[in-house]
Amino acid sequence: MATTPFTAPRPAEYAPIPKPLKRRTVKSEIPPGPRSPLLTLQFQKDTPGFLRSARDQFGDLTSFFLGGQLFYGAFAPEMVHEVTVSKQHSFIKGVGFERMRKVLGTGLLTNEEPIHLRHRRLMQSPFHISKISSYAETMLALTDKHISNWRAGSDVELGPEMMSLTFDIVAEILFGTDISEDTERVQKSMHIAIDRIERTMLPGLDRMDSWPIPYFRKFQSAADDLNQVASRIIRERIKDGIKRDDLLGILLEATTPEGERLSESEVCDETLTLILSGHETTANVLTWVFSYLSENPKYWDQLATEAETVFAHRGAEDFAAKLFAAPLTAAIFNEVLRLCPPVWVAPRRALEDVELAGRFVPKGAHVLVSQYVTHRDSRYFKDPDEFRPERWSGDFEKSLPKGAFFPFGAGTRKCLGDQFALLEGRIIILEIARRFRLQLKSGFPKAQPRATYRPKGSVPMRVNAVRS
Repeated sequence: MATTPFTAPRPAEYAPIPKPLKRRTVKSEIPPGPRSPLLTLQFQKDTPGFLRSARDQFGDLTSFFLGGQLFYGAFAPEMVHEVTVSKQHSFIKGVGFERMRKVLGTGLLTNEEPIHLRHRRLMQSPFHISKISSYAETMLALTDKHISNWRAGSDVELGPEMMSLTFDIVAEILFGTDISEDTERVQKSMHIAIDRIERTMLPGLDRMDSWPIPYFRKFQSAADDLNQVASRIIRERIKDGIKRDDLLGILLEATTPEGERLSESEVCDETLTLILSGHETTANVLTWVFSYLSENPKYWDQLATEAETVFAHRGAEDFAAKLFAAPLTAAIFNEVLRLCPPVWVAPRRALEDVELAGRFVPKGAHVLVSQYVTHRDSRYFKDPDEFRPERWSGDFEKSLPKGAFFPFGAGTRKCLGDQFALLEGRIIILEIARRFRLQLKSGFPKAQPRATYRPKGSVPMRVNAVRS
């Protein structure tokens, strides 16, 4: 029976996972932190709130035990920068990523060194800004097509609408028409797989995979289904000798100066990673964007004016450059990335004893850095819970210390598709603002933070016409 990502062993090239530190095995003094007997329940009920409360009560470095294992929360920008950049090789990916590898294999999101760096080198070219810019027309055309069914006075469920639109965009740019017959199948399987990952992330919960309960058994069937679809498309491309200028075609042809290429299974893993990271995260941010715009309607007309200025360059060589330079759209997108970062926590595991901002962290400890917590630090963001796009004017971002704002991660682990997401987000925001006004029907959505920081529910909105 062929090995799939779900059953594949951890690659031998990866650094060994250090033994977990438990209360009885911790030999050094640890920072203060929450010690409630109900800690795991509190953590799972509201993880962002738990981490922020821990930072506010115990400081920038705090410790706690989950599943009997030692965790550190590291929230100061200096610590974030050390974990993600200057001392990144002292860490491996933390809780949850072994679970994700069962679905995504050795894709960029889950990979460890030295395989990760090899993949990243091979995938630099397809994500170069010059190539990303060529996708602008496709993104806009698909946005136009998607919202052409919206009518003033009607209602839409914005969450599913944004999920569908961003999936169509990444599927078209990645696979072309190859995936059209499997779109519903892929979306359903991805939803099941991510749901099961989110519910079994903490140490020890992976044992549920073997329970004779259909709910958990669907995890493997969904993961295998995704692998089957992607593998079939890739095999057919190779077998038929199809050369196409979509992202999959570029991945199949990608070669390093030394002649290295991605194998068929590695291309499969990377395409599944791109499907996941290329649509749900952006869809969540956009749903939050339009929720904030509904609560702050003064920005709609300014966005519409910006859209007319930018879209006057449609078809020109500088169209993408104008999109990237749109100041209000950029400020709004940045502010939502600050308040509602789609990737809101980055778990790591210490491979060796290490110091963070001069504070000792022992080998084997889980270390959590959190975009959600650090982005709401009042030392760097005045009135941190307030939606204030104006804060991003001028050189504000450049004035921030390294590690204070990292919505796409940092270092060699920084999301390779960040420019893709920024371009896609700007196009969708501007095109919708040019044509409609969206109004929340049920109040501002609550957050449902799991693997991504998503709004809870479908977020129903009324579609209103642009006032003349």
